[in-house]
Amino acid sequence: MSVSLTEAIWALETGYCLWVGAGLTRQVAANSHSVPLWGEITAELESKAGLPPGSDSEDFPHRLDKCFAALGEPVFRGLLRERYYTQLSVDLLSQASKSTDSKDPFPENLRAVAALGQLANPIVSFNIEPLSTILLARPASPVRLLFQSKAGNPLCTWREPGGKFQRLAYHPHGLATADTVMTASQYEANSQTLAFGLAVHASFGNSLAIVGMSLDDEYLRDHLQRYRASIGPIYWFNSHFPPELSAWAEAHGVTTVQVDWGEFWAQWRETVKLESCDLAAAWYLAISEATEEAEGGSLGSLQRSLRDRQQPAAANANLARVAQSLAKAGTALSEPGAKRLIDGKEPRTIELALRARLIEEQIALPMISKTIDPGSARAP
Repeated sequence: MSVSLTEAIWALETGYCLWVGAGLTRQVAANSHSVPLWGEITAELESKAGLPPGSDSEDFPHRLDKCFAALGEPVFRGLLRERYYTQLSVDLLSQASKSTDSKDPFPENLRAVAALGQLANPIVSFNIEPLSTILLARPASPVRLLFQSKAGNPLCTWREPGGKFQRLAYHPHGLATADTVMTASQYEANSQTLAFGLAVHASFGNSLAIVGMSLDDEYLRDHLQRYRASIGPIYWFNSHFPPELSAWAEAHGVTTVQVDWGEFWAQWRETVKLESCDLAAAWYLAISEATEEAEGGSLGSLQRSLRDRQQPAAANANLARVAQSLAKAGTALSEPGAKRLIDGKEPRTIELALRARLIEEQIALPMISKTIDPGSARAP
């Protein structure tokens, strides 16, 4: 069964569980192809590993297994972080650099993303970067990102303190800033975990909207089939439906909505009204996180700051030890370690310009509390 975009949006006006994939990240990046789709990152990693391109009969997780084995975990993790998080941080800062001095400091592509997330609860992102989730979820209320990370691994998390409701956003594939679940071996290791059943369970008794996803992940399709009777109407938005997946959708009561992505985002932006103060909170939070990454990574920031001050080591011995421990954790998580200029500007300069603009317009900035656990990467 297929319906028009307008029909689907009106059908979802009472709320829905939202699944999102790489198509959302590309919208956040202003349709930049610097954000690779799953097939593209797989081919890229195969090339880096010196492996022949995988065959069409072999799925991406098994091809990524070979890349992981050939490259090793540190290189594999570092490449994923660079392509999905560091580069997106650069893209967002570039947008902020161009828009902060304009009449509207919020890029139009991000207004559309915020509109899509306004009535969504919960949100399940199959992306491995948190920035698109912040921009999708935070304009409606404070957001809490939930993802799995191996015990003992370094971990840096943030939250908005206070008693306000926090919308939950799940990342079953993990985050490039912590741990990811991308390869067949990682799938197998996590097949019985709560995280991997969560996507379908979060849709219990609710309508489900699927955006920016090809649904070529057999594991997800199997779960949808198994629990289809417990989920409300399902609307799958995509620009193209291969015949075999279209037949699968028809057989399992999934309504397909074929869209032009430009029209899709424009209609959400025009249909859902947003408060500027809420949009500002999301935009500033995303830009502050992107700034940390473009400056070299948040865990290594203290050590870089101490080096810049060039103060005697003896006067800061304890602080230096803490900084070393945090920097070691940052290295374990593949932080960039070095600053990147954005269109010739310092990342922090762009953040401070946005901050000044919002303060000038008397828009409250979100208060952020960070928790850093170096895990097993603590210095001796």
